[in-house]
Amino acid sequence: MKEIVRGISESLGLEDKYIEKASSLENCLQIMVANLYPPCPQPELAMGLAAHTDHGLLTLLIQNDTVGLQVLHKDKWVNIHPIPNSFLVNIGDHIEILSNGKYKSVLHRAVVNGRDVRISIALAHGPAADVAVNPAPMLLEDGQNPLAYPAIKYKEYVELQQSSMLDGKSYLVHIRNRGI
Repeated sequence: MKEIVRGISESLGLEDKYIEKASSLENCLQIMVANLYPPCPQPELAMGLAAHTDHGLLTLLIQNDTVGLQVLHKDKWVNIHPIPNSFLVNIGDHIEILSNGKYKSVLHRAVVNGRDVRISIALAHGPAADVAVNPAPMLLEDGQNPLAYPAIKYKEYVELQQSSMLDGKSYLVHIRNRGI
């Protein structure tokens, strides 16, 4: 996890430990979710997990070899075919906030099928609960990149996201440029 956020920090032209420090990663909030999707007799009438983005920094996902994860790409849902013995890494909303939108959180969903069981385990990593996350000031300095997101405490963001109807969208659309 730390190596990935260090790489993201460097790719943004920031100090390699910027995201680690800004999100108080040593006190981060981690959530593990295990999902079991049994075969569904009418998969066209059911959804495994509605479209959403992950609220944290990164989510590591391990899954069996059954297709079911889809991401929205160019307004179309695309199947993500699992690679055996690997983790899939999703960018979450708080990387989008910290990067001022240079990295985008991934809108994704899980679909069911009529034949196979799908199992996934998601390990979500977020900032420390009381840390106010905001875009890195260094990404705003040239004046070409206006502030896209206000500072918001991680626990407040999660509470807002969990209490809202998302309608298949990222909660970021609700806070983008809020109060600016």
